[in-house]
Amino acid sequence: MKLFCSRDELVRSLQMATRVLPAKTSIPVLNGIVLETRDDQLFCFASDLENGIEVKVPEVTIITPGRVVLSGRTFYDVVRHLPPGRIEMGIEGKTFMIKAASTFFNLNILPAEEYPAVPDGLKKIHLYMEEQTGLSGEELLFSLEAPTFEEAVRQSIYATAPHDSRPFLSSILWEFKPDRLRLVATDINRLVVKDLTVAGNSEDSFLVPVKSLKELAAIFGGYPDEEITFFLINRQLYAVGKGIIYYTRLINAQFPRYEQVIPESFDGEARFNRTTLTSALTRSLLIDNAVKLSFTSDLLTIFASNPELGQFVEEISCSFAAQPISIGFNAQYILDFLKVVGSEEEIVFLLSNGIKASVMQVKDDKAYTYVLMPLRLNY
Repeated sequence: MKLFCSRDELVRSLQMATRVLPAKTSIPVLNGIVLETRDDQLFCFASDLENGIEVKVPEVTIITPGRVVLSGRTFYDVVRHLPPGRIEMGIEGKTFMIKAASTFFNLNILPAEEYPAVPDGLKKIHLYMEEQTGLSGEELLFSLEAPTFEEAVRQSIYATAPHDSRPFLSSILWEFKPDRLRLVATDINRLVVKDLTVAGNSEDSFLVPVKSLKELAAIFGGYPDEEITFFLINRQLYAVGKGIIYYTRLINAQFPRYEQVIPESFDGEARFNRTTLTSALTRSLLIDNAVKLSFTSDLLTIFASNPELGQFVEEISCSFAAQPISIGFNAQYILDFLKVVGSEEEIVFLLSNGIKASVMQVKDDKAYTYVLMPLRLNY
């Protein structure tokens, strides 16, 4: 195996591939990255058995094809510390030679025969990308613009509990029908429902790990002009775009009947300026996370109290015409929503008395719903 490549392009590719290397593993070879030439191109592959990624490295000249497994983090650190320019790499005996200008490295090679086989889905996608065949209609799901996907993930993962042992709290429900994908997330105290328009013909639902969605958003979020195509093969979700194939194993669990949590009627409706409400609640957090929101005619009074620190009171204007209502909320939960709705300034708060849930939305946007449970306060 011998090749020449761009140091900068290889660094970018390895930066993505190392994201899925396991922090701890009982299989030492999984700490490695596979370098493989195929059809006169170079690919990096890494996996932790739950997730995997293949990245095509641009600007490569293949002299002798081959396949090698190298310690992933060491290889990445070596390449990113090389001087800029072209790199010469290849197998020399039992080591892997790396040369850049007057700098030389010889890295130990991991046993390639011990590396787990890639999933069948990856092979199917290779065939589909080359010949547009080999996949059924149910396996090809839909495509999304990368910024649209990144925004949907950002607007849903904050309402999850990634480290909770209950699977439905550490994952996000993907529920899709022809022309619509719905993402649903919850941490018990709140619920997010995000609808996206897609071009597809399938109907299905499954749970995607929060960790995997964070990685997908980080990897593809850097390509604002790219489209991501999603596949479902052998209960693994594949995302393909920009020479990258990322896959993750789905969660085998049931998601709660979330529709029952969304109220159908409310006791009042308030409309706010997002920036004004964000600033006021940020100040309230200096005293306590819990706040009491008291709504009267076109006025909201925000009150927070902490026996050790003191009290906070602020009044802000709003549009409100119902009977006066006072409800306790976690201020941070409200801020989480306000911070991910972008530059939208008019926020709609649909309010429920007692222990019923309330709902937050952006004006004229029914595709993004935030359901929030109240707090019981003693003041």
